[in-house]
Amino acid sequence: MEETRILTLHLLAPLVGESLIPGLSWSDAIPTMGSLFWTFTVDQILLDNKENGPSLVKPLRQPNTLPSLAPGSYFLSQWKEGSSKTIDDGIEDFLRQLWWEGKACKGPLVLRVLNEGGRRTFQAIRALA
Repeated sequence: MEETRILTLHLLAPLVGESLIPGLSWSDAIPTMGSLFWTFTVDQILLDNKENGPSLVKPLRQPNTLPSLAPGSYFLSQWKEGSSKTIDDGIEDFLRQLWWEGKACKGPLVLRVLNEGGRRTFQAIRALA
């Protein structure tokens, strides 16, 4: 499995998401041209293990939708559909890497889903504290 890299994003203008297609599961949704944004309350999806780092509650519950990502500074990690990471694995790797690197974050975890040539790309995002 490839190493999880944490990048820093300084967003100067909002990123606006697409409207969701009714009846489609959040984990199967794919945007047609832009992005979809999902939010997870970190306290509800994370099991805290002081020795080995956090782990994710699986399966993930239905997230909330987010119409746009506000300007600000964020940590993010990205992976493509079809890589060795599932959505759950990618989010868990991101949260564990933040923990290992001692990155201070605030707010919910945002999952951004992009359509890149008919293939989904995922970005796990947390605001800097």
